[in-house]
Amino acid sequence: MPANKRTRRLLVTVSASGAVVAAAVAAWLHAPFSDRSQQHWSVLETYCTECHNASEFAGGIVFEGLAPDSVPEHAETFEAAVRKLRGRLMPPPGNPRPDESDIDSFIAWLETSIDAGSTAPLAGHVPVQRLNRTEYETAVRDLLSVEIDATEYLPTDIEVDGFSNIAAALSVSPAFLEQYLRTARTVARLAVGETRPKLASVYFPPPGGDQDGHVDGMPLGTRGGTMFTHVFPADGEYRFNITDLDVGLYPRSLETEHTLVVLVDRTEVFRARLGGREDLEFVNRFGAPARAELMQRFADIPVRVTAGTHEVVVTFIERSQAATDGTIYGFTPYGGFSFSGQMRVPRVIGGIEIVGPFEPTGVSRTASREKVFVCEPEVAERERACAERIAAHLARRAFRRPVDRDDIDRLMPFYEAGRESAGGGEGAFDTGVEQLVTAVLASPEFLYRAIAPPEDHDGADLHALSDLEFATRLSFFLWSQGPDDELLELAASGALGDPGVVETQVSRMLADPRAEALVSGFTLRWLNLDELEAVEPDERLFPDFSDELRADFATELELFIGSVLLEDRNVRTLLSADYSFLNQRLAEHYDIDSVRGPQFRRVVLEDDYRRGLLGKAAVLLSTSYGDRTSPVLRGAWVLEKLMGTPPAPPPPNVETDLTTPEGEQPKTIRVRLEQHREAPNCGGCHGVIDPYGLALENFTVTGQWRDFDELADAPIDASTDLPGGIAVDGPVELRRALLARPDQFVQALTEKLMMYALGRELEYHDMPQVRAVVQGAAGQDYRLSAIVTGIVNSDAFRMQAPAHETGADDVRSAAAPANRIARLN
Repeated sequence: MPANKRTRRLLVTVSASGAVVAAAVAAWLHAPFSDRSQQHWSVLETYCTECHNASEFAGGIVFEGLAPDSVPEHAETFEAAVRKLRGRLMPPPGNPRPDESDIDSFIAWLETSIDAGSTAPLAGHVPVQRLNRTEYETAVRDLLSVEIDATEYLPTDIEVDGFSNIAAALSVSPAFLEQYLRTARTVARLAVGETRPKLASVYFPPPGGDQDGHVDGMPLGTRGGTMFTHVFPADGEYRFNITDLDVGLYPRSLETEHTLVVLVDRTEVFRARLGGREDLEFVNRFGAPARAELMQRFADIPVRVTAGTHEVVVTFIERSQAATDGTIYGFTPYGGFSFSGQMRVPRVIGGIEIVGPFEPTGVSRTASREKVFVCEPEVAERERACAERIAAHLARRAFRRPVDRDDIDRLMPFYEAGRESAGGGEGAFDTGVEQLVTAVLASPEFLYRAIAPPEDHDGADLHALSDLEFATRLSFFLWSQGPDDELLELAASGALGDPGVVETQVSRMLADPRAEALVSGFTLRWLNLDELEAVEPDERLFPDFSDELRADFATELELFIGSVLLEDRNVRTLLSADYSFLNQRLAEHYDIDSVRGPQFRRVVLEDDYRRGLLGKAAVLLSTSYGDRTSPVLRGAWVLEKLMGTPPAPPPPNVETDLTTPEGEQPKTIRVRLEQHREAPNCGGCHGVIDPYGLALENFTVTGQWRDFDELADAPIDASTDLPGGIAVDGPVELRRALLARPDQFVQALTEKLMMYALGRELEYHDMPQVRAVVQGAAGQDYRLSAIVTGIVNSDAFRMQAPAHETGADDVRSAAAPANRIARLN
């Protein structure tokens, strides 16, 4: 490679690593290239070969006998070395190590050598990919305007590194196919509608939901209750049954009068009173039979509803708490003393049952029927022609490509069979269309995505995706569903290859509300923050914690991440933003007293320690145990998620219990960890992991700030030395240390975003493209749109490699590329 090209390539790499690396590299830029390579190779020989040699064979790797020019040849191994060095996981704590500037310039040299000389493939292989739950749910909503909860119908998806869209993990079995077929029948019936009676549906309020105050999202002026959507299959009368309003053995909720209302699409359809002097005396005199009679007021409530999906609200009219809803403190029978108080209000705690339709009058022009019935035959002779139009319309969107006569001919027998089963009379056309919709949803062309090689391809080399395959991959990447009409038309016409078209589509799609799928589908899963209910704080230690507060944690996180990504900010703002989204309950949890009301709004944070992800209660809760914080979990989370350098897993059968022995005075977590690190084979890993977590020790399990450990009766010490000797004290200094290398967090995000976009695990040969995307985004302020555009323009996104010889269905650990080290010969 000519010297000037080599220098330019190196400068591109260095520019993404900050001034520290640039200064370290500048000294040897003017030296001959071979001298510079040998200078960096001496770092490896000085600090690495003592363990990574033929006799020690540490980690299964040997550097002896290699030379600087062998780096590209052994790219897989040196990519693993780069990852370890970026996280300062090597050399291990306690071993001699180079200066920080030497490590940074050594990393830059290794990455540049790999990028310049690697002959590895430019793309990987993605096998046939089944729609996962989220994609199926989103697809039927887009195609048919039918809302379903896929978790109730479809099998659980296998996750790889938190992602549920990895093709190799989306296996298929006969039982799976039966579930998808059954779901297709249900969705088709909901889309077309039916006048036949159906079984009752029951909706329960969310566990632990707030019944004593206004529920966010409910109509203003209401208290408690529940809200849900229900698909009414036909126009007609339905019966609502409200099964339990907490009129119990001690009916304090009846001491004052309350008004319950039922609303359909925010229009009141029922109102009844409950409580007051008469009801209270009635229950006090006659007990359980009287309670049952009172509840009959809320049984078999007749409501006329048109077909389609409607919002149902069951709630109470809010009254002045000073007058009626006061809190009673005192003795609670059979429950001990109630320190939280018992409210004098009825509550919706049982299921809401909807039965019907009774006396159906037909099926209205619902949103779903608008999607399906693109024509209505006026006479029987035109029914088949109309059915063919419906088949072509649905198949084009469902199959994500133009359809031809053969496609329609394969679908029409299902229409004919359905029409015949209905006897050919009234309603037969709808029944036939219902079966046609079922056939579309059960088709492999809807359920699977596949990348087919061109007809003249010999199968031995890479090949480019077709425009339609590219459009489908792009749409599932950004929206978790198939292409819309605009993207599909561009792909079908071959216009996606025109200059600037892809960039325009990326901008359009990121600005579309459907791009919110990136928040829940990618970011929350990448950060392992999509299951906050996995940690249950000890109620004795955290009595103020509630399920409502947990829900607030999740809402804050989603709104915050969405504000950064979907508003196209610098993605590093996820770590540094001086704002968040709070309601009054969460603000009080954070000791912020300037927020009033249950609605979330953007709030500027006065305390630096609350900035970015490190100050979010969702992060701090998910990286704790129920009864204590965990610097190990928090440190590992920082290393893996924010730095992209996951630590090695703990050895098998290692002791991880830090519980204070019974009878001993509790010690701080820091002291307990120091004792744990004294055990053989523990200090090496914990010396890297723990410092990142110790810097967050001022945060409790539930994310509140503390300066004192009440259990240990000792002040919190959040000072620590990060690997490499960087001293930090608390979350503010930790955040600054993480942001000191501009590309570190961006590369961690980009690597996982590319994995999500491709639907496969990344391999060592993908890393040069990851770095190229990061370098390209640097000039555009690391905005999400720049990263996404870089990914979709990469060979990894636009091309397909042949299947691996070992089989394309292997599912490996996400950390495998970093930890898989083969002996070098």
